[in-house]
Amino acid sequence: MSQIYATITLGRVGNNTQALGALIAFLVTNDLLNQRLVQNYPSAVGRIKMQDLAGAAFLTTVLEGELRSEHLSDAGQAFCEAYFGSETEQQVHAQAGQHDEEDWRLYDDVSPVLIALLRGKASPPSSFKKMAAKILKFPSRSR
Repeated sequence: MSQIYATITLGRVGNNTQALGALIAFLVTNDLLNQRLVQNYPSAVGRIKMQDLAGAAFLTTVLEGELRSEHLSDAGQAFCEAYFGSETEQQVHAQAGQHDEEDWRLYDDVSPVLIALLRGKASPPSSFKKMAAKILKFPSRSR
């Protein structure tokens, strides 16, 4: 069953276009979308990654104004579960409300808190991986 995480709200009161646009851009650039969606809209996904298309435009055209669980990978769903209703969401909305910034400038401002939330949901490296990284040595080039 598909869960709706967010719906775009236009108008003077309750406008969430910029905050959701920044979130969508983050989801796309961090490969948190469902692979079927990426395969169906490769041009739009590529344009977001090149910062040629705003996240809000992707939300309105490709996602038809709604962010749903079916649009996301498992990692994307886990991220959205942690994001919506969190302090991070409040920070993003506050930042979007403070300034009438261009979409990519807002993205640059809020991406550090989104990355921190994403990394907080990632599993820490195992002790074996840490140990292996310390003892692996690569041969140097000799001429």
